[in-house]
Amino acid sequence: MSHQVKEIIKLMEDIAPPHLAESWDNVGLLVGSEQAKVNKVMLTLDVTDDVIQQAICEKVNLIISHHPVLFTTIKEINDRTLTGSTLLKLIHHGISVYSAHTNFDKAKGGTDDILAELLGIQDVKPLLPSPMENPTAKLDELFLNHGSDSSDSAVGWGSLGRIGRLPEAQALEEYLKKIKNILKTETVDFIGDPARKIQIVASCAGAGGDFVEDARKAGADLFITGEVKYHEQLPILDGDMALATFGHYATEYPAILSLKRRLQNFTNILQWKVDFISSKDYGNRFRRLRE
Repeated sequence: MSHQVKEIIKLMEDIAPPHLAESWDNVGLLVGSEQAKVNKVMLTLDVTDDVIQQAICEKVNLIISHHPVLFTTIKEINDRTLTGSTLLKLIHHGISVYSAHTNFDKAKGGTDDILAELLGIQDVKPLLPSPMENPTAKLDELFLNHGSDSSDSAVGWGSLGRIGRLPEAQALEEYLKKIKNILKTETVDFIGDPARKIQIVASCAGAGGDFVEDARKAGADLFITGEVKYHEQLPILDGDMALATFGHYATEYPAILSLKRRLQNFTNILQWKVDFISSKDYGNRFRRLRE
């Protein structure tokens, strides 16, 4: 029995409710038809040309991306622009695209939860307050009824950022070396005394520069994120909190792999014949020149 795009959308909306998205964001079904049949779904951070080519080769019907394939207003769709060429190729090959961005950042088991888990943070709570309570209760119940847990350390309060504590205080530089290996990235930029002991850690996957001050006010010894603009870093120089950036891709990609496993588990429980794959890891294409 074939399933339709709208059925996968329903699962995604249970995982990352669209109303959690920031007002400026663009989430949901951005390319394609809800009625289209789905046999194979690809999970990816971005919809690049290489990702589309992989989707075509592997006969993917639906791409679920974190970053929206359409973000700014467009007035024409043609092959004179990169966006136009991307859309034309997707439409020509019958590939739909669904994007879950800031709603997935905030959601239970989303990018911020997965990053906090990888950082080894305990007693995790949202960095910013939110009125949301467990927006993925339906899928949690489905999983628990089948003897499984949908997420090991998810918070799920619909808020950006996480904060918690490490089991024991560690020297800043030694801790960052461990996380560098865990996130499988070759670079980490940081501000702070390498020998200073840190224990309270705040984090935000992706671009977390807007939350530097929130992390400091929350009492964090260290704030970890993907990227921070220069002028957002300057206040760190005059304070006690350390800052570390591991790259936008490195802090978000693990959540894509986690989402693929979750969706495959959910559909297996429902006995749907839908395969989920992830795009090839392109993190090594973000290079830094070394001596």
